[in-house]
Amino acid sequence: MSGNDLIKVHEFNGWRCDSCGELITSIEVGWVEWLASESDRGEEVLSGLQLVHRGSIQPHGRRQACRYDSLKEFRKGKTIVEGLPLERFVGPDGLMVLFSLLAAGSLPRGEILELAKRVQIPGYELARSLLQETTSSNGVRQFLGHGCYLQSEIREMIALASDCC
Repeated sequence: MSGNDLIKVHEFNGWRCDSCGELITSIEVGWVEWLASESDRGEEVLSGLQLVHRGSIQPHGRRQACRYDSLKEFRKGKTIVEGLPLERFVGPDGLMVLFSLLAAGSLPRGEILELAKRVQIPGYELARSLLQETTSSNGVRQFLGHGCYLQSEIREMIALASDCC
């Protein structure tokens, strides 16, 4: 990695909050939550998986809560907000928690897979951000497909972004 790569990685040390877009700089201030409701047939329906700040933050001088508003969600559709601290999704035990969510089949598979990549794969969150910022092809050939990147591909994306910026 070049010096620019290291600067970019240093500036992106953490995860982007799905609510406010600000950086979650430590695992302790991260929270993973989702919405739980019931279908017309009485079946559990889970949706809206998101990685957010655990408490309130002060972006640009104002206090903002990133988590779902439990009262508002319940009034809107009798939906309950469920969640766990980010630390429960990181590391080997966190991977097992993610596997258990996949096995249960209640949350949308794509949302769980994306969260797994974000919290388990080094550099993926930065690569994900770079991919969202670019509208054209990033020039990196994807070996695995399905939005799954090898570490060499992630490093190449970071290097390409550093060269163009």
